[in-house]
Amino acid sequence: MPITQADITALEARINSQLSQYNAQFIMTVHFSVDRLNDARNVPPITIGELDTIFTALISQHITSIVALNHGDTFNIRCSTSHINMPCGVAKESTNNGTITHKNIVITVMRKETFFAKDSVEFIV
Repeated sequence: MPITQADITALEARINSQLSQYNAQFIMTVHFSVDRLNDARNVPPITIGELDTIFTALISQHITSIVALNHGDTFNIRCSTSHINMPCGVAKESTNNGTITHKNIVITVMRKETFFAKDSVEFIV
């Protein structure tokens, strides 16, 4: 069953709720959620449960390293079990009250064991 935009919106809400204490967010791009998520080349199809598990593990294992990244940095999330890869970019934004929000833009997603990440930073879960 394909993952819907409502599924992605709910996943983002769950993830970002966990990240609020760090002033951090994950934002899935249109390319991620429309073009690549349900792509037939992802064999077997990616499930919302897999994504939820990956992000839960990522947050518990790597959140301090992720929020330490600088504006403009890029990184890859790699699941060693499912072979799902998610290249990401960092955008840090300053608010009116001086706090900085750390936004992680999830650019795309693919299931590929031999995926080559051009990013020097990789978080393996």
